[in-house]
Amino acid sequence: MKGTFFVTIVVIFSMLAIPLSALGTKQDDFITVSKNQSDVVYQKNNEQNTTEKIKVLKGDEVFEYEINDYVFGVVAAEMPALYDKEALKAQAVAAYTYACYKKDTSNTEYDISADPQVAQCFITRDEARSRWGDKADEYAQKIDNCIAEVSGEILTYDGKPILAVFHAISCGVTNDCADVWGSILPYLKSVDSFGDTLCDGYISTVSFSSNEIAEKLKHVAKAAGEPQNYFTDVDTCSNGYVKSLEFCGAKISGAALAEALELRSSNFKIEYLDDNFTFTVKGYGHGVGMSQTGADYMAKQGSTYKEILLHYYNGANLEKN
Repeated sequence: MKGTFFVTIVVIFSMLAIPLSALGTKQDDFITVSKNQSDVVYQKNNEQNTTEKIKVLKGDEVFEYEINDYVFGVVAAEMPALYDKEALKAQAVAAYTYACYKKDTSNTEYDISADPQVAQCFITRDEARSRWGDKADEYAQKIDNCIAEVSGEILTYDGKPILAVFHAISCGVTNDCADVWGSILPYLKSVDSFGDTLCDGYISTVSFSSNEIAEKLKHVAKAAGEPQNYFTDVDTCSNGYVKSLEFCGAKISGAALAEALELRSSNFKIEYLDDNFTFTVKGYGHGVGMSQTGADYMAKQGSTYKEILLHYYNGANLEKN
């Protein structure tokens, strides 16, 4: 996933205070662990979870890991360890849920890929420690503690693991799954994520000459006519993400254009001046599900991991697996 850029760029986002109520979510709306789950069941399931295995395709090989080691590797790869503990716990639950979803739907010899373009990113403990340097002990302990506190907790809908996708930074409002992938999932609707608008990297710009655009998009259509007329029929969602547009008469999705031009998201506006196209981009990633930046912002305002998860995956249930 696109959230993996945080692994190598350790940036502490400047977060300004705002009450949770401003995000349009009340604490009373959040669902906690199912009422029929006793402490005995909780402990039993937690013990079972620590021995659960998962098969991961990493490179050209399939490796088997204990589930908590796998979740550790996802959290370490996908979210900065300097983030608030409640955000890290939310990430751990999302990572575990996503893995369970992939296991349930896999028809291959492995359960999930470590390729961030295919699934969520995963690195080994040794790889994580190497990246963290002299902070390795501190960060490893912090993430292990967070995982232990939520071990076995899973997001479900109709009794099944949800597709718990996440991204780095939204445009201030997350994306509806239907607008990005065409699938209607009731727990992946657009929700407010105001904290994203306050962070470094929320807005980015990139420019290309008309020749560069023609070369980068030659797989879509051959550039023809006046450059200022290359892009037409731009169809955007209400939150600014581009659903589709036409390049020299050929239709392309906003996500596909963003990928071809290596834009940080499909929430962009195009300006043409002096034979140059400038793209002003908001957010980073597909914008669906939990915003990692938004999660850290909510945590810093006092929200718990449960509140974070059930804000971004509105309509899902948080249970013990």
